[in-house]
Amino acid sequence: MKRVLTVIFALTLLLTGPALNAQEADTTATGQTKSERNMLLNAESASTPREINIGLPESGGGAKVYVDGMAHGVSLPRSQYHWAGGHMFVSKGSIGLMEAVITAGDISVLLDSRTRIGGEELSGAFTVGSSTNGLIRFDGAVDGPLKNAKGWYFSLGAYVNNDPTNVNAPNRIFVDRKQIYNMALSRKWTNSTLTAAYRFSMCNDNIDGGYSFAPFVYDGDGTISPLNGFRLGRDCYFTEDDAVSYMEVRDGRIKHASLGDMDHRYLHDFSVMFDHRHHSGWNLDAKLHVLYMQPSQSAKIGLAGIDDVTSASGFTNADGSAYTGLLQNRLVTVDNQEELDVDLRMTAERRFNSRHKLRLGLEAIYSEQMHSASTFYYAHTVEANPSRIYRNGKSTWGLNTSGLFYDSKRISVPVYALYDYNPFERLLMRTGVRLCPVYETLWNAAILNGESKNARIDGFNIADRNISQLHKIDLPAFDYALSEHISLRLVDRLFFVAEGFYSITAKSGAYYKSAAMPSTAPMGNAFGRGGLQYDNKWMNVTALASYITSWNNARVMTVTKQIGGVSETIPWTAQYGIGTLGFTLDGNLHFGGFNMHLLGTWQDPRYKNYTNEFVFSDGTREVIDYTGKHVTGISQLMLEIDPSYTWKNVKVWASARYYSRQYVSRTNLAYFAGHWETFAGVDWKINEPLKLSVNFVNVLFQNGAKGSIDVADTITDASLLNNYVMSGSYIRPFTIDFMLTYKF
Repeated sequence: MKRVLTVIFALTLLLTGPALNAQEADTTATGQTKSERNMLLNAESASTPREINIGLPESGGGAKVYVDGMAHGVSLPRSQYHWAGGHMFVSKGSIGLMEAVITAGDISVLLDSRTRIGGEELSGAFTVGSSTNGLIRFDGAVDGPLKNAKGWYFSLGAYVNNDPTNVNAPNRIFVDRKQIYNMALSRKWTNSTLTAAYRFSMCNDNIDGGYSFAPFVYDGDGTISPLNGFRLGRDCYFTEDDAVSYMEVRDGRIKHASLGDMDHRYLHDFSVMFDHRHHSGWNLDAKLHVLYMQPSQSAKIGLAGIDDVTSASGFTNADGSAYTGLLQNRLVTVDNQEELDVDLRMTAERRFNSRHKLRLGLEAIYSEQMHSASTFYYAHTVEANPSRIYRNGKSTWGLNTSGLFYDSKRISVPVYALYDYNPFERLLMRTGVRLCPVYETLWNAAILNGESKNARIDGFNIADRNISQLHKIDLPAFDYALSEHISLRLVDRLFFVAEGFYSITAKSGAYYKSAAMPSTAPMGNAFGRGGLQYDNKWMNVTALASYITSWNNARVMTVTKQIGGVSETIPWTAQYGIGTLGFTLDGNLHFGGFNMHLLGTWQDPRYKNYTNEFVFSDGTREVIDYTGKHVTGISQLMLEIDPSYTWKNVKVWASARYYSRQYVSRTNLAYFAGHWETFAGVDWKINEPLKLSVNFVNVLFQNGAKGSIDVADTITDASLLNNYVMSGSYIRPFTIDFMLTYKF
């Protein structure tokens, strides 16, 4: 489980974002969007927004990205499949937690992007870029009025990214490949705008671990040491020979493919948007969004433990000779996915007078999702540019022992209201209510009580009725959320701010895809925060305390344990709660061309009600209780320093973030010591239309691992972790990006 409760930077951003905008009597809705450049600075990936969601329940994969106020998809499509920012959008800003909970039903930081639509003059922006890794990027958009068609406007945009990353994979020139094309046509009247937009994306990047891991030695005290001279972030930990055979979990057929070429995601996105400012004072908005992810495939290549094997273990080299020594096990999940979403949203907003403002929303969402995951193991040597290792003469084994499947249809009809009330000039109260009936019906292959079928054995597939039985499950539910925000001007520019929410959310079909059947009880979340905020012409400071908790969370996780000297990884549907107390101090100083943002946060996220009984292939059972342990991959202390200075046509900026100790295992016996993530850049406006940007990643040349390592979750003896050989993700090495932008 990569990040179960990520209060990290997000918690502090969420703490301060709404508060900083809540001081005026005419404030817009809670969580008014604002620019967040650092939201996209990720020390692990150049193409994925940083991890800034609070994960209740866990979502992972970076900040959630919305387009024109709506999600990309209900379940399967992740933001980075279909979005890369760029010139096809005219604005990007964060949506605060209070608004996200009510309007989107999403407990996360949201980054909202607005599609570029044409203006009265022809305009355009084009960026070409590269990096010290050999990146090739084009990002362009043009818009304007249609000739001889008064009131009609167009926009066109394209984003093409080909990045070899920093590991120089021997079997693949570009690891991160993406193409996105966008077109929009608009008709504008005096008080209304109608826009139709279509976006198509081809995402062929391997973002799920195949190339982004490295081996190292865990020293037992939070530090790591190089393993046999392996250079983190420079050497490739992926085999050139990547041909594999696997069993398709849906029909039992054996298929052959290459791991480096199994990522093909194709998404079609069509939107119709209409907004109207009525003479009565109501602002009306209607949006129809249709997303279709055509049958797509991706390979998630995870770590499944490093073993020190002997000649008796049954592993051989390519020539058939016995292999002895360190061996990296990999669990490959071949995801086949398809999704169709139809989303209709209507909103109405009006300010009645200086004291009252009301926003109403009604949405109807229909979604079809199919997700099957065929799994298998393979192994390779533990070194740079490793070699394939065979087991009992086979290049892959353990077919579908972790197989997943569900096929779902889901209907939801959320309605919501946000009401601003200023009983007197110094006080703002904002109340939010969301009600959402949900009905989902799905087919899955879970093991029900007393059933002998659906055990994930070698060769499992749902077409073989001797070992599998599909179940139809109906999941009616009623989601709801309540929120409240209070902003009180105490004296002059000093404000007291308090807000919180309570939400109940049904588990979606994705939680029912493994063999273990989770509880159908809904997930609950509660959050509260409060503090003081002060600002004047040259500074603002916010100090807040918060508490957030969740219960009945579910997560399909993997657990690894050595059985007979060889690591075995099994899927497990974990159920748990989380609670954390947090304190945040956030300040911004600005005078002349200088700006300094300083942020510090302390938090203490811990698991609640998290007891598991793992059952492995040899029949052994192991009960481990993670209750009260720190959540993995989360730092208790986070500091951020963001200075910038603008002088004439040149802007120099930097961003440094410090993360304290991060626990690697849920037992909390293994952890990574604190580390810095550093970025810097120079923007030079050469002339009016031309700008050159040079960005630097990992300025301090930090070299270390981060995140959580599932392999360590079943280790309960701390002494076993001294000089323990493991593998995991790491901070990107020093990299320089170059971007040249032309605007007209």
